[in-house]
This record gives sequence, C-alpha cells and structure tokens, in this order.
Amino acid sequence: MVVLLGFAALAVDVGMIYAERAQLQNGADAAALATAQECALGVSTASCTAAPELARRLADDNALDDRSSIKDLVVNSSARRVTVVAGASEAGQTANHVSLLFAKALGFSSTEVTATSTAEWGSPTAGPAPFPITFSECELQDGPGWQVVEYRKKSDGIPACAGGPPGGFGSLDQVPGKCEALVDITKGASGSNTGNNGAPPNCTDLLAEWRAKIEAGTPPVGLFPIYDQVTDSGSNGVYHLIGFAAFEVHGWKFKQEGSSVYPDSFRDSYYPGYTCNTVKCMGIIGRFVKMVSLDDAYTLGSYNPAMGTAVVRMTLEKATP
Repeated sequence: MVVLLGFAALAVDVGMIYAERAQLQNGADAAALATAQECALGVSTASCTAAPELARRLADDNALDDRSSIKDLVVNSSARRVTVVAGASEAGQTANHVSLLFAKALGFSSTEVTATSTAEWGSPTAGPAPFPITFSECELQDGPGWQVVEYRKKSDGIPACAGGPPGGFGSLDQVPGKCEALVDITKGASGSNTGNNGAPPNCTDLLAEWRAKIEAGTPPVGLFPIYDQVTDSGSNGVYHLIGFAAFEVHGWKFKQEGSSVYPDSFRDSYYPGYTCNTVKCMGIIGRFVKMVSLDDAYTLGSYNPAMGTAVVRMTLEKATP
C-alpha cells in the first residue's frame, strides 16, 4: 500500500505541483514584463516601486482559480531590472503552499510552490532600423507634435538640423537584400547612401504594411536612428548616431521630382498644414511618440528619456525555487 501511495503521489501530486508552477510562471513573467514597462517610461511610480498591485493582478489573471500571491517584487533601478516571485495561494493553507492529496499518507500535507521571473529595460543601442533612414536630433527636439521630417533635405550650414549632408539625403546603407539597416550607436557612426530614386529597394512589403495600417486608422510606429552630426558628404557621408526614437508614420514622399504616386509617395498632401507636396520636399509625415517595445532584436543600454523609446524583455535569469 505504501508503494502504491508513493506512485499515486508521484502521478497526482507532482503533476498538480507542475501545473500550479506553470500557472505561477506565466503570472510571474507577465507581472515582470508589465512592471518593467511601467518603470521604463515612468508611467507609474507606484507600480514600479513599492505597490505591486499591477503585478498581483496579472499573477491572479494567469491562475486558473484566479488566486496567487506576490511573494516578492524587487526593482533595481540602477541595473534596470525587475524580479517578481509569484507564489501559490490556497484558502486555509500556509502562504505560497498548496495541499497535497496522496502524499499526506507519507507525511507531506503541503508544499511550497513559487516561480521567479526577471525582466529588464533600457534604450536600444544596437539592432535593426526597419527602414533605412536616419532622423536629425533637431527633429526629435521639436517635440511630439505633427511634423514633416525632411530627412533628405540638403545642408543649409547646420547639417544636424538640416536633415542630411549635401548629396547624402539621410539614407543609410542597407543590409543586402533587405529593407533594413543595421545600427550600432556604440560605434558612433553609420554610412550614408546617396540617390533620389524613390522608395528604397526591398521596402515594398514594409510600405504596403504601413499603407494598410494607415488606411485602417492604426498608423505604424517605427524605430528610426537619430544622429546629432554629419561629416563629409554623398556616399562618404557619416552620421554620428546617438539612439533610436519611435516615429508614428502617417505619410511619406521619397522622390524630389518625377513620380508622386505610391510607393514613392503616399498621403504627402493629405494632412492640412503638414504636407510634403513641393517639388523638393522629401520626407516622412507623422509625429514622435513614446514607445515600449518587446522586440528582443536590440542590444540594451542605459535608458535615455530624451529618446522616449525603451525595450523591455525577459532575462535568462528565470528560475523556479
């Protein structure tokens, strides 16, 4: 009988423990990510520090019986990390413990079940720019209002504020066969690409996706590299990159003269007061926004609030005590 009860304990009680732990892990992951998002852009100081209401609610939502507990929530602002320990919650039972069925006959009435998850946040310092264009820091400093970022406007003596060096047009070297450009601001520079040939090559699918979202009333948000100075010109131009900023795209014009139809142009004169319909105007219409991305394709650095963009992700330090 003892042997049979032992096998029953393994089959039923251990299975129940693993099921409980899986629910707690989902809750801990959700709570850690959400709390890190709050911390990243300062949405809620309370949720980021002392009051774990958000974490508790998310942990409960991921439990099949809507019951769990937050055993611990630690925010390390200097390391930009949030650690959440979720524990089981059962009526009449010790905190973080669940009752066992068959194991009681072997002297084990309950066991502690917890799950730990850690998330981190920071500003992206390296990774893909999904569209091979860089914006001036001066455009970002104009604030969150609507604007036309004339990223291919030629120099007027203040290159960083003009949107590009003579002949450089603000375009970046693309990854072969892709629309994107790879950016690493720790290296401080990125090569320039010349030309006035309309939409960049290999970007048809991305532009189609942008157009569909704009027409559906849900304009896309892209991460664009930001530079503060430019040296040389044309294909020899070098942009000094300082970070990524999120820009909500509402329209564009990629060619100074000639074609003014999609994909070279889309809604370039659609928004009153914010148009790019002059012959020489080339740019993107929209506005800078704050953004928290869950994309894990970026290397993280210290959070730069001036950029308004942060990346939040799980770390490899997940464990189950």
